[in-house]
Order: sequence, then C-alpha cells, then structure tokens
Amino acid sequence: MIELMRLTVRDPQTGFRMLQARPWGPGDRWALVFATAAASAVLSWMGAALMSGPEGGAGVLGMLTASPISMASVQVVSAAFGAYLLAEVGRIFGGTGKFADALLAVGWIEAIMVALQTIQLAVTLILPPLGALVGIATLLLAAYLMVALTMAVHGFRNALMVVMGILGTIMLTSFLLSILAATLGVLPGAPT
Repeated sequence: MIELMRLTVRDPQTGFRMLQARPWGPGDRWALVFATAAASAVLSWMGAALMSGPEGGAGVLGMLTASPISMASVQVVSAAFGAYLLAEVGRIFGGTGKFADALLAVGWIEAIMVALQTIQLAVTLILPPLGALVGIATLLLAAYLMVALTMAVHGFRNALMVVMGILGTIMLTSFLLSILAATLGVLPGAPT
C-alpha cells in the first residue's frame, strides 16, 4: 500500500487507475472511509493528549478531538458528503465519474493523509517546529490530491477549471450550510 501511495503522489492518474483495478467489494470503499476516519480520529486524539496544555482544547475542534468516536463520525459524514459532491458536481460539468469512484478517491486521500498524520505526530514529538511544517506540507498535498483525483475520477483535463469548480463548490456549500445552521440555531451568537 505504501508503494501505491507514493505512486499516487507522483502520478495521481496512474495511481488511481491501479487503485480502481483492485478487486473492491460492495462495502470495501466504505470500509476504507471508516478505517481512515477511525485512524485519523485516534491520531488526532493522541496528538491532542500529548501536546495540549492544562487548559485543553477549546471550541468545536477541541470537543471533537477529545472524543475520537465523535471525530470519526464527523469525518465519515464529511467524506460521504464530499464524495457525493465530487461525483454530482463533476457530472454537472461533464465528468464521467460515479459515486463509488468518488468515495474511493476521498477514502484514498484520507488514507494518504493518515500516513502523513502519523509522520507529523512523530516529528512533532521530536521537533515541534518541523512538525508544523510537515502539517502545512500535508495540507498542500491534500489540496493537490483532491484536484488530481477529481481529474482522474471524471476524466477532466484542465486543472485550473477543476480548482475553480472545487473552490466554487466549497464556497456555495459553506454558504448554504451556514444558512441552514443559522436557521436551526446551531451557530453561536445566531438569533434564536
């Protein structure tokens, strides 16, 4: 798997084709999403436990990090919603991808991020400033992989258009979810 992760980073199109060619059963793609969410939540919890001061984490992220089950649940829902958007918005713009492929792409990106999160945690324990740089590099790699694997899932050729589509989808989705959260009274400071 490590070699396939390296290939995906070097050549996302080929890496994703090789990943798709594996014999995936009906629930295997979901299992990948659940496993990566669980691993990421445990790593986040470990990182918070090892690095936090006496005041602990604040806000929603602090609450999620304190409970790996909550964190994993949020990550699974986010991954499923992200895969749905990747599949449907891509098809609106002429893509050929299906939800199963989008779910595999999102799960695979998460698997690569979990591997890098493990490295980041180890580096942070040894040399905290370098761990922060690894974290920034990981975020940049995640953005690159999201664009590259979206292109692989849908057969798109223009990376700039994919970037614009992803940014537009994020902005519109954030706006709509903010309205929904404000309407339901979930946002702090929102009128009730």
